[in-house]
Amino acid sequence: MSRLRTLPNRPTTAIEISEENSKIRAKLHFEKPYENATLEFFEPEEFEEFLKDFLVNQETPLRVFKFELADLKMKILQDSLKSRISLLQVRRIFLDVSDTHQLAPIFQYLNSYSLKKVILRIDEEFDIEGFKFLENWKRSGLLILALKFKNIYLENLKSINKLLYYWSTFRQIDIFYDNYNKYDPCEFFDVPFEKLSENSIRIELSPRNRLAPSLVKLKLSNEMSLKVLGNPLVMGNVLKYFKAFDIQSLRKTCNGIRSCVDHLKPDPQIGIYGIYMKTDESISANVRVSGYRNCKSILYERTEDSKDIVSKVLADFETITKHQKTCLEELRLFFSYYNLTGEPNEPLRTLIPERLNPMTSKFLAGFKEILKRRSGLLKVKKLDLFSVRAEDVMQVLPYLDPKYLEKLEINDPHYEYLRLYNRRNYPDALKIPYDIEEMAKTEQWKNLKELEVKSERISTPIQKMNLTNLSKIYITTVARITSNDIIFLKENLLTPKLKRFIICFKTFVEDPQLNDFFGPPRNTFGTRRLWYFPIPGTNREMMEIDLSQNLYFESVNYYRYG
Repeated sequence: MSRLRTLPNRPTTAIEISEENSKIRAKLHFEKPYENATLEFFEPEEFEEFLKDFLVNQETPLRVFKFELADLKMKILQDSLKSRISLLQVRRIFLDVSDTHQLAPIFQYLNSYSLKKVILRIDEEFDIEGFKFLENWKRSGLLILALKFKNIYLENLKSINKLLYYWSTFRQIDIFYDNYNKYDPCEFFDVPFEKLSENSIRIELSPRNRLAPSLVKLKLSNEMSLKVLGNPLVMGNVLKYFKAFDIQSLRKTCNGIRSCVDHLKPDPQIGIYGIYMKTDESISANVRVSGYRNCKSILYERTEDSKDIVSKVLADFETITKHQKTCLEELRLFFSYYNLTGEPNEPLRTLIPERLNPMTSKFLAGFKEILKRRSGLLKVKKLDLFSVRAEDVMQVLPYLDPKYLEKLEINDPHYEYLRLYNRRNYPDALKIPYDIEEMAKTEQWKNLKELEVKSERISTPIQKMNLTNLSKIYITTVARITSNDIIFLKENLLTPKLKRFIICFKTFVEDPQLNDFFGPPRNTFGTRRLWYFPIPGTNREMMEIDLSQNLYFESVNYYRYG
């Protein structure tokens, strides 16, 4: 009691305790006539004795209690408060903490009805669990919480966002920070807030804010239920044993589950992903999980409030497939360069080129960037591209894993026009040559097993198409084919992996050397000619070459023709 006797004999209204140069300083403020006194302590034991004596004898409410000592000294404060007969009455308390779990042992000795404001200086990380005790401790909804950070990080902002659920305890949360790392607090929260200064904001937990869509106001008991699925161990088992799940729906459940899913990075195990862009007003996406017949359909429609639907489609694709590790069975991209709502007899000039869909180029440019951003190449077994130009294919093909891609199907816009409108009088002047030479140079193309290209005018010469590694081909329509091309294909396709090749052509340039090289046809039917050659390394399999208006190479059984 010796140090207390040196102080004025008047009620203390505030005490500020700090540490500097291994010296503890206690500054006390007194009632009228207002004055203050400062005590300094060089030994922790001396300070501990003083603090215990002060708190045991403090009878009047304190306006401010400021305790800015290192974590180890928090135990001194707790023990001193524990020595009191009654709960300490204080209106504002300032604590310097690195672990929010230190709060509950301190607050149990404070009068909850007197306390109006809590000011915490927080380290870079703090645990939201440390505030859980407040729901039962302070239910009035009148408590003000002020958080002070030197540097505020994304994890801090997420934790503060969770504190907004505690509206039965807090009526206001003030946030002070010296610097922020990448994420500006003024842009993070989607509830109304007041900017107090350049580096501070205030969030009022008013009834208006409580009804904001972004704040599902949960009691802590309900939040604890959500935390069960927010536990990585529990969610990991759910994802492991349930297998079929929708990444987007899971992430939209609540912040805890979203954070958990983002942390676990589960493989969505998607089997088929299809995007269908038929008009500039709507886009649909179908997602099917491997092993399940049903698929989820997502419809994106253009509205006054949401005009950029392409960005939404791309964002969802990236989120859903970001952690896809298993191989997609099929990736389908369907575009339309024509107005599909047009009448079949609509004049051709109104369909092209004015109706070319500008979204296709924008979509594929964004799609390419998503594929490039991936940590590894997307694994796809079959790629379907409908109504695309040759340059469009190169926005996707080179960014798929060549070890997994086995099948490729390409339809150009003109072929789609024939299919959709059943018109065969498409003017030659409007048919753009389809050059596949560049895509034929890619590793993905070289590793293909099956290829289907549907175009009205393929300009690339046969011998530059790099077809000899394939086992099945359907190509329509090649502008020109020669006897040398047929001989080249026969020499390179005469292997056990041959299944069936079909190449349609516009013009056949025949040379007498074809019969000299192949010999006379085995069978002829008008202009149709058939040759047969044994396939080395097989059990009497034969290569059948069928030349008429189209060119066929097919593996057939010897007994059928022997």
